[in-house]
Amino acid sequence: MSETPDPDRAARAIAENVYAAYCRQATMPAHPLEEQTIVTPLVEAIRPQIGGSPGAIVEAVNAALSAWEQRDPDIRGPRVATIDRSDGAITLG
Repeated sequence: MSETPDPDRAARAIAENVYAAYCRQATMPAHPLEEQTIVTPLVEAIRPQIGGSPGAIVEAVNAALSAWEQRDPDIRGPRVATIDRSDGAITLG
């Protein structure tokens, strides 16, 4: 069994933290399996930015959230202001 590379693990941790924080403040209907619908695109947006600046990760995350909201007019929520790459912690703004 192969180990997940560090960028994948970091991207997944950040994406899951973003999703959890976003859902605590967002206006959205409850949909089964909605978590993977947004976590997967968040991971894909974050992964290429892992070696770059935190600002690039924030931009990628917020773009993915905007794209998700555009698909469903009932979903609205905050945007990410900061990301700590060392532990995946995020701040909403």
